Amino acid sequence: MAGEFVLTDGGGINLPHEAVAKLLSAASGDAALLYIYILSHGGHYEPSDAAGGIHRSLQQVESAMDVLERLGLVTARTSPAPAPKLRPAEERPQYTKEDIERAAKSDRQFHDLVPEVQEALGCVLSSEGLQNLYNIYDNLKLEPPVILTLVNWCVARYEDKYGPGRRPSMRSVEKEAYIWEREGVLTVETAEDYMRIQSSLRQGERELAAAIGLAGRSLSATEKRYIDAWLEMGFGPDATAVAYDRTVIKTGRLTWRYMDSILRSWHSKGIHTVREIEEKDAAPGQKRPPRRQEDTKNETTASEYREMRATLRMLKGEDGQ
Repeated sequence: MAGEFVLTDGGGINLPHEAVAKLLSAASGDAALLYIYILSHGGHYEPSDAAGGIHRSLQQVESAMDVLERLGLVTARTSPAPAPKLRPAEERPQYTKEDIERAAKSDRQFHDLVPEVQEALGCVLSSEGLQNLYNIYDNLKLEPPVILTLVNWCVARYEDKYGPGRRPSMRSVEKEAYIWEREGVLTVETAEDYMRIQSSLRQGERELAAAIGLAGRSLSATEKRYIDAWLEMGFGPDATAVAYDRTVIKTGRLTWRYMDSILRSWHSKGIHTVREIEEKDAAPGQKRPPRRQEDTKNETTASEYREMRATLRMLKGEDGQ
């Protein structure tokens, strides 16, 4: 019926004009409903609650959220923080060939460092490689013993990833040096602690990836940030597998955002192990299975992950913040 209509409720939610334009252009009724739902709930979004609130399936809600994110109308609070960035490129000194030659002649430490690094990498450093090395030494202020530890660490990781005999470039070593400098890994002692913890965490990543069916392949950057966040919260492979099972049952697939919301909900309630899930958040009709020795082992491992993360924060000087 054509004509002019008046809304029966004079109050309510005000939709920004820009948001309205984007929603109309997307022609997605589900996305519009979800946007209104999120606004009416103070910006809070929990997939299962939203599905009930707008009378849509979880799959429809997830698809609607993807549309809202693509339109730039929402930023999921449950997503792990983006990877920290290195220093801006303009802060990196531009060393000339003459600078490097002068340093090699006048600075005994740098002069002795070059052949040791070349031996570890199994090659003669190019002019660019020498600049990368000098940047680590002169700009980042890492001491030669720390630099050698860093280079050998990078070589070991590269071989583990790509096979025996493969070597990283000096540019790759430089990128890792920025991470060490940012993390406060400035002595051989802190480097040893850092490498030990990182090795254990990488093992944890592999175990959690295997628990959700991702064994045998490299993780994407986003997948890695999700899994690292779950490790930091203190979840082991068994508890993660339960969250994965519930996610697949509800959504029909591995939906990272939905699974993350389950684990964050458990974390907020102090639930981190299979035993705690069974006691405090068992699925309807679920029977508690008998305890296994492996369950206790993984619960201990989850606690160790939390301790390792705390140690990393201490290395960065964030303890107590």
